[in-house]
Amino acid sequence: MFKHHKYISVIIGLLFVIVLQELSVPQPIFRFLLPIFLIYGMAVSYYNLAYLRFVGKYNRWVVLRPFLLFWSGLGVFLLLPNSGWRGFFLTFAFLMIVLVELNLRNFTENLLVNETLIIAFGFFVSFAGFNQYLPQAAGMPFWPLWRYNLHLSLQPAYLAGVFFTTTLVVRSFYEFIPQSLRTKWVAAVILGLFSSELFWSLSFLPFHYSAGALVLFAIFYFCLILNYYYLYHTLTFQKIQFHLALIALACGIAILATPWRVLS
Repeated sequence: MFKHHKYISVIIGLLFVIVLQELSVPQPIFRFLLPIFLIYGMAVSYYNLAYLRFVGKYNRWVVLRPFLLFWSGLGVFLLLPNSGWRGFFLTFAFLMIVLVELNLRNFTENLLVNETLIIAFGFFVSFAGFNQYLPQAAGMPFWPLWRYNLHLSLQPAYLAGVFFTTTLVVRSFYEFIPQSLRTKWVAAVILGLFSSELFWSLSFLPFHYSAGALVLFAIFYFCLILNYYYLYHTLTFQKIQFHLALIALACGIAILATPWRVLS
């Protein structure tokens, strides 16, 4: 079976598209979508585990990365406003998933960096969008106590989601750095805490959620990549200058381009 990994990678990408398309059009059917999507993610993770063991490159953090990619993609998909954007996203997601699966056994730096940034960006956009459009549990279509009209704030759940997903993404990215386990975990937890605190701070600003997510992503990238250079002992002042200018430009464009809104 593993000799046909290329074809299986395409099937995994197609299943992602089919599950989202069938259970989210015209409206998401959450009582079916979430459990089926979870089964899909776990099945793919089991296949990836078996495949990596077959080729002699098993690593639990490598198995976790596609699973995180699926859920970050689901969050972004649920925020898209129309079928046109959803079709474009599913095409991109299909190609991305196939590429990730085909390169599952390759641990190159550029590939790991790009995967990490895409996964993190997906989670930041998802949680920022949910925080804006679904701030209370009473508005959730699958909230079991909706009939009691309990207006519970979901922001603590979103903060916890940002922390845990960022920590796991960063920890998986730092897996192949020649440092101790303690150093990797400390760096991942610190970035997770910092991202969740920054997410909370940005929620008070009158930005559209996409701009807030982009600002959060830019600052996260700055911290992630500079800490990566530091752990490899290759951090220089020129690299700090370049990446600082890069995120300043990205944040400036995001703030200037976003429609501002008045907080009620």
